[in-house]
Amino acid sequence: MNYKKIRTIQIASGLLFFLFFINVSMAQQNPSNETGLFTKGTIISTENGTIRAEMKMSGKAYDEYMIGVFSDREKTENTATIKSNPLVSGGVTYVKCNSENGLVKKGDLITSSSEPGVGMKATKSGIVLGLALEDASGSTGLVKTRIMIQYVKQ
Repeated sequence: MNYKKIRTIQIASGLLFFLFFINVSMAQQNPSNETGLFTKGTIISTENGTIRAEMKMSGKAYDEYMIGVFSDREKTENTATIKSNPLVSGGVTYVKCNSENGLVKKGDLITSSSEPGVGMKATKSGIVLGLALEDASGSTGLVKTRIMIQYVKQ
């Protein structure tokens, strides 16, 4: 019996299992949009604030478990990384906002609102999603935002 061939087959099958496991793990970490649950600008949170938990739309004001914003990134570079992970947790993207705490103006801090997946102007201490880079064009819509999730005391 040729032990060298058997060993090669064992290593190859182990590598295939490893690659399969990694792909399954990565698929669980990235927000899936197969059902159309998330649209551009949706604020995403999890039950524990990490990417290892099931992702959902934020559901309360000043959600301490926000992890980022879903972005289709139509007008930016079209790389495999962006296509495989549409979750933005740092940088500039568009965020859905409403006027729950007043109209969003350039320079306002943005946090999650009571409307699922939608942000609002932050007016008190708590977790914020980022900083508005432009005025909102109305009471609802997308606002260009610098994403930098942090606690802010006001």
